[in-house]
Amino acid sequence: MQPAELLAELSRRGVAIAVAGDRLRFRPQDAVTPDLRTALIEHKADLIRLLGRDDEVAWRIEAMRPQVPRRGTIPSLLARPEAKHAPRGMCVTCGDPLPPDRPTRCAPCVRAVERLLNEIREGR
Repeated sequence: MQPAELLAELSRRGVAIAVAGDRLRFRPQDAVTPDLRTALIEHKADLIRLLGRDDEVAWRIEAMRPQVPRRGTIPSLLARPEAKHAPRGMCVTCGDPLPPDRPTRCAPCVRAVERLLNEIREGR
C-alpha cells in the first residue's frame, strides 16, 4: 500500500492522523488494524512529509488560528468568512466545491481543524 492509499484507507475508517514532531498520532487507535500499523511504520517518513507540508492545509490553519479563543469553547472555525453561507455542495468552512463523498466539509479543512486542535491540546 502506497502512502496516499494508506491515508485514504485511514480516512475511510474515520481515523484522524496528524504529525507531532517526528511522530505520527492517530485516533481512534482501535480502528487501525495490525496491517495498517505495519504500513504506518513502513511509510512513516513519507507520511510525515505528506502531512507536514500540505499547503492546502497550512493556509487554512493560519486563517483559523486567530478564531481560537484563549479560553472557553472553540467556535466553528472558518477558513473563509463567506463560507458560513455556502450553498449546498460547497464546503461550509472554506467555500470550495465538495466531492460527492463529502457532505459538508472538504478534506483539507477537516485536516486543518484536526491539526489546529492537536496543537492546542499539546500546548503549542
